Amino acid sequence: MNGREILKKGKHSSKTFTIIYCICIFVIIATFFYAAYKLGNETPEATNFTENGAVGMEPDKYVYMKVDGLSDLIATYGPSESEYTDENEKYYIAISDGYWYIVNLDNETLNKLKEIQSFTFGEIENQPEPVTIYGMTEEVPQELKQIAIDIYNDGLTEEEQMSIEEFDQCYGSVLLNVRKTPEDLTVETIIIGISIIVFVVTVIAHICDKIIRLRVYKYLKNNEYIEDISKQLDDDVEEKFFNDKVIFTKDYFVDTYKSEFCAVKYSDIKWIHTHIVKYNGMVPVSNSIILHLKDGKTNFQCLTIRGTIKQEFENVFSKICEKMPTDSLKGYTRENIKEFKKYKKDLKNNVL
Repeated sequence: MNGREILKKGKHSSKTFTIIYCICIFVIIATFFYAAYKLGNETPEATNFTENGAVGMEPDKYVYMKVDGLSDLIATYGPSESEYTDENEKYYIAISDGYWYIVNLDNETLNKLKEIQSFTFGEIENQPEPVTIYGMTEEVPQELKQIAIDIYNDGLTEEEQMSIEEFDQCYGSVLLNVRKTPEDLTVETIIIGISIIVFVVTVIAHICDKIIRLRVYKYLKNNEYIEDISKQLDDDVEEKFFNDKVIFTKDYFVDTYKSEFCAVKYSDIKWIHTHIVKYNGMVPVSNSIILHLKDGKTNFQCLTIRGTIKQEFENVFSKICEKMPTDSLKGYTRENIKEFKKYKKDLKNNVL
């Protein structure tokens, strides 16, 4: 690859972004059609939840029950402070033919049962027709069992009160959750959600990558370095590192390692130092070389490697230091930070 091709390739982002876009779009479309296929299949026949008082019934069964009585809310779990939001799980005691059952209702189903709930509390005189609800069976959480037992035992003598061992005989072995259906799309929803997040993050990373590349290319173009650096990449390469991805010519440093792009003339560098990202402030995650240019505004991040610093990385850093002007600042120290701030201030005040 000649010098002009290296610069042209450096101007454009890696094909990795396009590959990630394609994968995300494919996963989203494929998952969407699979979910539609699941919903399009015939719903299995529901069994009677109240048969044998739901005693001995297993979880994950598609069932129905006719509700002719409904308690007030007995328990709610979820992220929202408002207990009646549909984000929260909302548990009630539903009555069918005089037997009590625990149900998890959404707002839509609760609205269908409002008249029955009002009749249960004596707010209306005429008994409404029973309403049939559908859902999946699931195990009753231990905490919810205790709440239901306390409600049952309220006002009863000690001899009449129900124990935890007798729970199934009163409420059944499972509860009915109307929020779940045989065509549960939880997994598909999670997959689509993750794919969308990855897609959005990739778009942001792609934009940032493109901005960085254009900054580098603009720097080269504005300083009329393109022809010179192209020629030196063809005819005046002095040394290469990292599988020929990091190149030193007579006057320029060029980094194309791991699809990155940075090209700087040594004489333009005012300050060089490394930047280390650590996990929990202890374990190095990545290391980069930061180049601050003499204009006091432009800086480039070059040669980002994962993990701890390697000898080859140090060799590149040392090589750049050798090529820089003698009045340049080298290393991240308090003195250099202070000196660079003073340099920028003097530059702004036209002191230099």
